[in-house]
Amino acid sequence: MDTVTKKKHRLTVTTLAALAVVLLFSTVALARYIHQAVLNDYIVTAGEDFYFTSDLLVEPDGPDTSDTPVYRITQDWENSQEAILSLELRNFQDPLHISDCEISYTVTAEPGNTLDGTIPPGGVESGEGNCQTVELTVPKPENINQPLEVLVTAETTEPYRKTLQGLFIISPAVSYQMAQNAGEPVAVFSINLAPDNVSTRNVLISWEAGAVPDMTNPIVINANPINLNDGTLTTTLNTGAIYQLVFFKDNAGTNYTGVTASVPKSE
Repeated sequence: MDTVTKKKHRLTVTTLAALAVVLLFSTVALARYIHQAVLNDYIVTAGEDFYFTSDLLVEPDGPDTSDTPVYRITQDWENSQEAILSLELRNFQDPLHISDCEISYTVTAEPGNTLDGTIPPGGVESGEGNCQTVELTVPKPENINQPLEVLVTAETTEPYRKTLQGLFIISPAVSYQMAQNAGEPVAVFSINLAPDNVSTRNVLISWEAGAVPDMTNPIVINANPINLNDGTLTTTLNTGAIYQLVFFKDNAGTNYTGVTASVPKSE
C-alpha cells in the first residue's frame, strides 16, 4: 500500500508540475499577445493623429492619378532657363488636428529637382501648426512652344508614410509658329498667348531680313516702340488669344522662318 501511495503522490506532483509549465507558457503567450495588441492599437491611434497636408497637393485615392489636382501656369521660356513651382507643406489639417512629432519628407518634381526637409512638431495645445514653403525648379524643355506636364510628389519618410501629389501644366506665356510659305509671296506668323491672371501682355516681335510685316495690321499699328531698321516691335496683346501677322517676302521661292515672339526681358 505504501508503494502505491508513493506512486500516486509522485504522479500528482508530476502532473501539477506539467500543468504549471503549461500555465506559465500560456501566461507568457497571452501577455505577449496583449502587449502586441496594445502596441498595434497604439500604432493605429498614433497614425490617426499624424497629419501631413499641403495648400496644393492632396493624398491620392490609389495608383490612378485621375483625382490629382491640376494647376495651369504660364512661363516665359524665352528669357529663363527654369520655372519655379512654390507650394506649402504642413503638419496640420486644422487647428484641432496637428501632428505633435517631427516630420521628415521628400518632395520631387518630375521633371525637376528633389528636396528633403523636416517640419518641426506643432503646438497641439496652442492650436498652432507649422508649415514650410518649398520651391522646386523645372528645367527649360527642348520644345518651349508646347505645354509641359510636371508631376509633384511629396512623401513623408518619418515617422509614418504618406504621399501627396499635384499636377502642374506649364504653358509658354507666348508661343508662335510660322506656316510653311515656300512658293508663296507672304508668310503667315501666328502668336498664341496662354490664359493668365492678367488680361494683357506685352509681346516683342523680331524679324530677320527677307520680309516686312503688314503695316496695316493692328498689331503693328498699336506697336510702341517699333524699329523697322532693327526689325523689332513691341505691342500689347490679350492673353488667352491667338493672333496672326502677315509678312511680305522679298523672295517668294524661299521658306521664310526668321520671326520670333517673346515677352520683353524688362518684364
